[in-house]
Amino acid sequence: MSGLRMRSAPFLGVALLALGCSGSDSTAPSTGSVQVSASTTGADLDADGYTVDVDGGAGLPLAVNGSVTFSQLSLGDHTVALNGVAANCTLAGQSPTTLTVAGGATAQVAFQISCARVARIAFASDRDDVGQINNFEIYAMRTDGSGLARLTNNQGFDDVPAWSPDGMKIAFESYRNGIVGIYVMSADGSGVTQVANSLTNDVLAGMSPAWSPDGSKIAFASDRDEVVNYEIYVARADGSEVTRLTNSPGWDLSPAWSPDGTKIAFVSGRDGDDEIYVMNADGSGVTRLTNSPGVDGLPAWSPDGTRIAFVSARDGNDEIYVMNAGGSNLTRLTTNVAVDGFYNRPAWSPDGAKVAFVSTRDGNDEIYVMDADGSNLTRLTNNPASDREPAWRP
Repeated sequence: MSGLRMRSAPFLGVALLALGCSGSDSTAPSTGSVQVSASTTGADLDADGYTVDVDGGAGLPLAVNGSVTFSQLSLGDHTVALNGVAANCTLAGQSPTTLTVAGGATAQVAFQISCARVARIAFASDRDDVGQINNFEIYAMRTDGSGLARLTNNQGFDDVPAWSPDGMKIAFESYRNGIVGIYVMSADGSGVTQVANSLTNDVLAGMSPAWSPDGSKIAFASDRDEVVNYEIYVARADGSEVTRLTNSPGWDLSPAWSPDGTKIAFVSGRDGDDEIYVMNADGSGVTRLTNSPGVDGLPAWSPDGTRIAFVSARDGNDEIYVMNAGGSNLTRLTTNVAVDGFYNRPAWSPDGAKVAFVSTRDGNDEIYVMDADGSNLTRLTNNPASDREPAWRP
């Protein structure tokens, strides 16, 4: 008997060892994880990001350049889907995509997204403050009039938006802190900073901002040196190094930089009537381009620099005209008994194919767009308020 017991012991040890191995298998990880990341490049990234789900379950938010982890997933194959990609963005690869989750491991999924710039028109409107005097804000919309977004909320006077050449910032004039000054903000309305203000306390200290083509400078009109006699100034985009470019007995307003950066067009009353002039970017070489008994003003260079659109009352009513950059070949683009223009600069599309402008032809200030030859007129805004000062994003 004792021999039998002695011979049984090794078998018992083997059995216990086998049980121990079985126990190890039963405690192996039975779940895994998936980490999903997004890498987004380009312009006009989707500000609210994306959502991502596994196997069609509840989605989790995913930043445009961020990551999120799904834990406690069963072992085996799963599908991961990226949702909420904006219309101007393109996903490289497929969604949903399938991957395998292993026990105790984290599988990786990386989505690559590229976004194209959205064509937009910035403008000023009192649509949210109708009836309040000079309570305009800056808005932006798509070039078909959709996608309206309010960019400023000053409860005051924000007007005359101007896009930076890279389309990432907007300069505008604003009545804040008792004066009208020039401010700059990001394209989404954030990061408002002051660029130029008055050295005095006059309320019309900075008007009509215009970016240089390289984005390093901003031209504007101001009466900072002579009250009620506006001149053209230029400053660096951060507001430093302000330089006076004009010095005339009449007012000089509405600067517009040529696309090559060598010249600035503007309107002046120096000869007794508002006419359009052009000068070198340093203020030298002033040349008169128009000569009519009616008001000519608000010049806007075409993107290729060969033409200038402007507003004129030379035929008895404010209309939109275009001329060659040297003043020749004058062409009238609009013909309407209502007012087209009237202190609102026309704006060229980036490809030079269209011109946006303001008209009262439907009863109040609204923004319209037409082909560069005056055809194919389309109304973009439709609001009982005043929509004005369109500026096409480069």
